[in-house]
Amino acid sequence: MTFDARKANSASASGRQNALFALITFGVVCGAFFAVLSLPQKAAGNDTPLGDRVSSLTIEMPNLPGEAAEAYFISLGHVDPKAQVALAGQITRAGKLDDDAITTLVMAHAETVLRDHAGELAQADTKHIDDILDMTRDKLRRASRKRSKWCDAGRYADLADIEFETPDVLEQTLADFKAPLTDYSFEVMTGLMIAIADSRDHPVTRGEMTRADEAALQGMVMSIMADPDVLPLMVSLQSGGDARKALKGVNVCNLGATAVTAAKTLPQETKGRLLAEAAREMEANGASAFRAGVGF
Repeated sequence: MTFDARKANSASASGRQNALFALITFGVVCGAFFAVLSLPQKAAGNDTPLGDRVSSLTIEMPNLPGEAAEAYFISLGHVDPKAQVALAGQITRAGKLDDDAITTLVMAHAETVLRDHAGELAQADTKHIDDILDMTRDKLRRASRKRSKWCDAGRYADLADIEFETPDVLEQTLADFKAPLTDYSFEVMTGLMIAIADSRDHPVTRGEMTRADEAALQGMVMSIMADPDVLPLMVSLQSGGDARKALKGVNVCNLGATAVTAAKTLPQETKGRLLAEAAREMEANGASAFRAGVGF
């Protein structure tokens, strides 16, 4: 059965929640994969050298953990100068902090920024989402070519044993895992700031999720499940096979790139309504709406 987007009725509340959950789940799964690459990358959609952007700052750059964080701070000023000043003040008042603590502070502040500007983000052009997806896929593919240790699914399966046997080793392992993920998080936030700024000049008005959107999401999931690299893994896990054995030799970077490619095939209208739905959820409930999926 097919659906005509021009005639489709608005999806039910439960349908919209399912669609949003699919979006969040996709983002969280890919988020775990994004930690595989620590090579420096430019933020999505911004070609201006960081040095030039720093020179345009009207306030002093605070102590931030790397160029990705600095790029986010600059882009924040273009969207909300008062929020930028407030963040700089928080960092200064906090005194000497390590990079993890500064990141936690900045991301907590970023949650408020996204919530305050969710209405504008809901009207952003989907080209910005495509920019973030392209950046993501490039990272994953490069990590796979470089044979990053984080591309090995077996490494994740071993974390449970490390947790109980050598907690100190687990802490260091997770620190290694967290560093590149932190850079990626700042890069995504920069991309979202760029999207918000652009929406002020080129807003796109969107309605709620439709049944055609749900069908497109189902098609995306099915295409991922049918991938030659994914299907054997799913069959093995669903049959009750040994999870460690099933994960041995699986390249999660390739799986993540497959998922991103599938997301790229969604109709632009569907991506736009997904973005708007996620923004509305953020505006209503803050990041708590997304934490169920990231509690791992």
